[in-house]
Amino acid sequence: MDKTLPFPSPFPPDLRTAGLFAASGRAEPERLAAGIAQLKAWGLHVAAGPHLAARHRTLAGTDAERLTDFTDLLVNPHVDVLLAARGGYGGARLLDRLDPALLARYPKPLLGYSDVTILHLARFRAGVASGLSGPLAAVEFARPPANDAEADALCFTLHSLHAAWLPQEHVGLPPGTRLETVKPGHAAGPVVPVNLTVLMSLLGTPYFPELAGTLLVIEDVNEPAYSIDRDLNHLRQAGILQRLAGLIIGRFTNVDEPEWLPEIFAEFAEAVPGPVVSGLPYGHLLPMVTVPVGREGLLDAMPGDRVRLAW
Repeated sequence: MDKTLPFPSPFPPDLRTAGLFAASGRAEPERLAAGIAQLKAWGLHVAAGPHLAARHRTLAGTDAERLTDFTDLLVNPHVDVLLAARGGYGGARLLDRLDPALLARYPKPLLGYSDVTILHLARFRAGVASGLSGPLAAVEFARPPANDAEADALCFTLHSLHAAWLPQEHVGLPPGTRLETVKPGHAAGPVVPVNLTVLMSLLGTPYFPELAGTLLVIEDVNEPAYSIDRDLNHLRQAGILQRLAGLIIGRFTNVDEPEWLPEIFAEFAEAVPGPVVSGLPYGHLLPMVTVPVGREGLLDAMPGDRVRLAW
């Protein structure tokens, strides 16, 4: 029985071969196989890293194996786009072995979110602006919808990915969704989407990105409200929030005491010199907006939740 998704390909036709890798956690074999089948159903050739199914503790192979898969696919002239199988944890273990010059020399598109934040930020620091923080091959691409609501959410997610390959004058949102103005203002700058916990793990290391003048987009999953408060307070006390052009708050999923989040976001919005908005459906839940990494963006936030977002 065909279990591939009944949706058109979200990839541009000039991207013919996908390089599939796992820099972090190990994907479940069934989900990995389903993701590969889906990519092939969309007409893509799949070049899978030879260690993709390897296992080392909770990781998809040793650090050397995961790094080799990623860099070999990066420099492979036949690979048009790099696709992460899943997130998890482990990307940060590769940072001191990644060559920034190599990342800059091969600026091919990279797709993934969550722990893939690590690779996106490493490439951003190397001057690469061709990443997309969006669906994972062995997660969203391997997830047949169980009902009409899930089908609609997945359809939007794939449509958003399709639209994100090119600049958008107005970022599309799911029906019934709107951004909320936490702090009004106008700002422009490079868009930097991150998992908040992953970003915080880099603070104090040489791998923390320069965020001055950027539109920072944050999301997280399975974190209590006090932890989110702690991370934002850390960014404020480190002077990071004060240097942003603007802040876009994405989805914080499975949060303990979520009722405190609006107050927390409003408090730390005061440290940001530019606009702050919340409610972007970006993060660990469908439907999901795909966010470009390093592309110039525009945020207009006016009172009354009149928000324009472009990138």
